[in-house]
Amino acid sequence: MGRTRTFDRDAVLFAAANAFRQRGFRDVSIAELEKATGLVSGSIYNAFGDKAGLFRAALHHYVHGFVKQRLDAFAGESATLEDLEGLILSTLEPPLSDGFGCLVTNSIVEFGREEGLASADIADTLVMTETAIGDVLARELGPATPEAATLHLMTLYHGVLTLSRSRVPTAAMAAMVRAEFARLKALRDGAREKNRN
Repeated sequence: MGRTRTFDRDAVLFAAANAFRQRGFRDVSIAELEKATGLVSGSIYNAFGDKAGLFRAALHHYVHGFVKQRLDAFAGESATLEDLEGLILSTLEPPLSDGFGCLVTNSIVEFGREEGLASADIADTLVMTETAIGDVLARELGPATPEAATLHLMTLYHGVLTLSRSRVPTAAMAAMVRAEFARLKALRDGAREKNRN
């Protein structure tokens, strides 16, 4: 009887997520996944069922690990507009500045509204992002902040992640983000000044 081989599941899912982030689900081959993860195809199939199973596990790991950690760090309970600005600007820095974007954003583009392979984790990410951004805006601009302001920043966030895969200059995207947050900070500071008088 052969012995069961063990592997570091987190490391494998991280490597697989990176391979899917770079090539997309449809375009990455099993051979590329073997090379990225260090697993042979038999181990991939035994552990995850198939390529789709590995993708689901890698996307889930990415969303509930990497994305959630970023949202907690930049848009947690005491986050300010400055922190939220840092969240979006950080997408223009490593590891997301490598020209391959974000696995979630790329999956939104690849799968669209299609129900199935990526839809649950895409939905989780959108809810987490909307909640985090909305909470910061409500704290900083007041509870009556329109929902459109949250959607505007979600669009900005995912737009920058999408454009990071293009030839749009990073400096131009950073300037646009800073300009938007300068506007929001002026609104916040104006409201605070009004409340003091």
